[in-house]
Amino acid sequence: MLWKLLSTFSAACLIASCYFAWVNQQDLTAERARESFAKANVKAAQDRAKEAVDALASRQTTLESVQKELSTAKDETVKYSSLVAEKETSLGLIKGNLDQLQQNVTAMEKQIEEAGDVEKLVAQIENLKRKQQEAESALANQTQRMADIKSTYDDLVATTAKLRDSEARGRRGIVDPDFTARVAQFFPEWDVAILNKGNTGGVFANADLEVKRGKQVIAKLKVKNVEQYGSVAEVIPGSLANGQIIQNGDVVVAVPVQAAPDAPTPSTESTTPTAPTAPVSAPMSSDPFGAPAAAPATSDPFGAAPAPAAPAASSDPFGAAPAPAASSDPFGAAPAASGTADKPNMNDPFGAAPAKP
Repeated sequence: MLWKLLSTFSAACLIASCYFAWVNQQDLTAERARESFAKANVKAAQDRAKEAVDALASRQTTLESVQKELSTAKDETVKYSSLVAEKETSLGLIKGNLDQLQQNVTAMEKQIEEAGDVEKLVAQIENLKRKQQEAESALANQTQRMADIKSTYDDLVATTAKLRDSEARGRRGIVDPDFTARVAQFFPEWDVAILNKGNTGGVFANADLEVKRGKQVIAKLKVKNVEQYGSVAEVIPGSLANGQIIQNGDVVVAVPVQAAPDAPTPSTESTTPTAPTAPVSAPMSSDPFGAPAAAPATSDPFGAAPAPAAPAASSDPFGAAPAPAASSDPFGAAPAASGTADKPNMNDPFGAAPAKP
């Protein structure tokens, strides 16, 4: 009887040990699966960090390019301003010569009336008239050239204003009001949309966008990463309309009222467009891997601290300090206090220092 009890107890112990061994095996398998998932998450986070570094380098390269273009436009503007001043000076000299020739013609006609060698006087008059016609032709030529230079100057000023506006909107993360794009791909598990336009299409980091289907706004996006021909935007929490889901091909447009910079720089220029003011949206965490929310964005898309407000700008669109007006008379005459119809004011509108003698 005792051996039966011992056999039963042994069998029970064996069954219990098998059960616990099976449970431990299941736990070990689950732990290994969790370890693999954690490693995959770490690798994905590292890849995302690398992409962010590459995007930052791309934005810095774009900013340097825009700054070089601004510097080139300023140099061209100063150059053409000097040409305009020279041509206006030449025009004034030609007008003076024309007046002198007209006085000579009048004097010769008076001499003919009085008496003398009529044929010689007629020859002199014809010569003076020919010179007058040449002077009038030269005047018309100079007038046309001056008009062409002024047109080129106006184009450069408009290009400069456009570049400054593009740079300012890029620093504030504000896209053009007429901006449109398409959703190339949407990841609902992360609330991340890939757009078919990048920095070449007018997309800036931290820009606020809307997803529209027809006339209905179904969601709002914030751009997080910008490449040359594409960009990554995240859905703002709570902005997705009930019963809607973002689909590939949906239209993406700029929000009607976009966020303004934290500290706008004062300016007295009337030609530079100003961005509409609106409250800055609160920072949010949109990293699908659980990264903490980023600090509030400044007006710089690269996260730099806002620069102190600059003093009121002068008439120079590039902010140069005004300098005393230099004399444009090649004969050394002092400049006039203000321009007139015959003698326009030759002061440099960009405040450039007078040329060395």
